[in-house]
Amino acid sequence: MNQGNYGYGYPQQAPPPQGYGYGHALPPEMQAAQDARSLDLLAIFHFVYAGLLGLGGLVMGLYIVLGIVMATSVASGGGSAGDAAAIGGFFAVIGGVFLVLLWTKAALMVWSGMSMRKRQRRTLSFVMACVSCIAVPLGTTLGVFTLVVLSKPSVQWLYDRTAAQGG
Repeated sequence: MNQGNYGYGYPQQAPPPQGYGYGHALPPEMQAAQDARSLDLLAIFHFVYAGLLGLGGLVMGLYIVLGIVMATSVASGGGSAGDAAAIGGFFAVIGGVFLVLLWTKAALMVWSGMSMRKRQRRTLSFVMACVSCIAVPLGTTLGVFTLVVLSKPSVQWLYDRTAAQGG
């Protein structure tokens, strides 16, 4: 009986085939399939994140409505109508700015996800991953994973192959 390294009677494992296994590169066809699955999964997460950004834009719509209501209502109490209108206008403008920013980012995230599925516009996806890192914690998580996957040489090769095929 083989005593192994520690003398407990466990059989020794055979080494992995040369060139594969832990610490070794996968065969090209397996690596390409794994990278394609990673890109497709990241594209789905981009779509989900864009949906959450869209919902955040709807919340900003509430700020706009609140601002318009405040600006058009008659001031009650000790304040003047001008103060209520100024504060309401401020709420509406801030809500409008954030609504436009969130929906623009959501649209760009959808475009980035669609581009990942087609293996096009790697730079767009890279930039959107960097931009999404600002939003802690979901955006940061998505951005970091996207940057890691897009930085792999095998993924760059997938994008280059698609560009060479005219896709």
